[in-house]
Amino acid sequence: MTSNVDPPDSSLPGDPSGLPFDPPGSVRVTEELSFRYSDDRRPIVNQYLRSHRVGKGQHGEVWVCWDLNHNRREVAIKAVKRNNPRAEKLNLLRRRNLPTSSHTPLTDKLGSLEQKIRKEIAIMKKCRHGHIVRLLEVIDDKLNERIYMVMEYLSGGEIKWRNEQNQPVLAVDQCRRICRDIILGLEYLHYQGIIHRDIKPANLLWTEDRQMVKITDFGVSHFSYAQRLAAAGRGQVALDDPNDPILLDDSDLSKRAGTPPFLAPEVIAEYTSTEPSPSVSASATSSTLLSTRSGTHINSSGTIRGSTVPHRQPITKAIDVWALGVTLYCLLFGHIPFRAADSSEYVLYNIICNNDWDPDETMGCDGVPTGGRWPNADSPGFPVMHLLDQFLQKNVSKRITIDDAKVSKHISSSSSIEFPFDNPPALSMVPL
Repeated sequence: MTSNVDPPDSSLPGDPSGLPFDPPGSVRVTEELSFRYSDDRRPIVNQYLRSHRVGKGQHGEVWVCWDLNHNRREVAIKAVKRNNPRAEKLNLLRRRNLPTSSHTPLTDKLGSLEQKIRKEIAIMKKCRHGHIVRLLEVIDDKLNERIYMVMEYLSGGEIKWRNEQNQPVLAVDQCRRICRDIILGLEYLHYQGIIHRDIKPANLLWTEDRQMVKITDFGVSHFSYAQRLAAAGRGQVALDDPNDPILLDDSDLSKRAGTPPFLAPEVIAEYTSTEPSPSVSASATSSTLLSTRSGTHINSSGTIRGSTVPHRQPITKAIDVWALGVTLYCLLFGHIPFRAADSSEYVLYNIICNNDWDPDETMGCDGVPTGGRWPNADSPGFPVMHLLDQFLQKNVSKRITIDDAKVSKHISSSSSIEFPFDNPPALSMVPL
């Protein structure tokens, strides 16, 4: 049985033309699964003929498949087990003594892994944009142990941003175009109330012609209905019902999620020192850091003792802006801006919260001079360094917003290194 859900919004937020940005139709939900083999013994799931595997994780795999109902169009299918026995046992132990009632959140009634899958699906159902990987169909047969997510396939693959020597492989202009595409994608997500929470190069995919980048992997993303209400109040999106009660639970936003080197300071605020920040580079070692933090140490449960945790900043869509800044730094220099020599997360989080970042002398594979951390205004690297500084502000209130990034004079500078963010082009999606 197949049903259509979640009709898309009619126009791109902020697009004065009001033209549709998505073809008719919505995510298909198929509740029956058939499995057979082709003449050459290739598995066929419903109408999808399996080709080769392109990814494998702890809970599932991603395969390239041919859609036999649409001229063997290539799609990507993510097959995820709905239950993980070990994770379920740990979850049961944690919740055994917790009282339940009719007000118990839906996310607490589902298994932890299935909760994660269904939240990812619910969020992707809302995404209709040229810079977001599109979910086409969900095959959810309750008699099968796996849930299949059929998605748009981007054959350009993930962005390769460094070589084996940790040197950048992208030119500065390529970094500009990638950053522009991410900004347009994040603008759309934030207007829809979606915080991605894991922006990084590995979650950015090229189209086949490598002319466009799309954001993927919504496994730890969060839907904020309050943020969507705010956007609707500004007339940027149509106010609608979230449709799925799993999206109404805000408890996940308070939990740490994402990739450690890309986490914003407000997510790991307990590591912020109340003492004056010492002059330590963003790649300090644990011994250096600990010697400058006498009396502050961490116990086995991950809590900090010996220092006062400052007032925590709100966790908002600004965490995606920070992660975009870290990503742009990676693309330009071939390494991350905040790093711990001994791979200690404790040291890394202290560095992110308390230390500044430093640029290399040149950026991009074309070796454009940066002019240092604080270049002169007439330096060719000034627009880029100033933009990074605005992205990587530890104080949320001082961090640039996506809207301001699009119109910043430093982004549209007439310098030889420009970061102009044009109005979104006409966007075409994979037809259904």
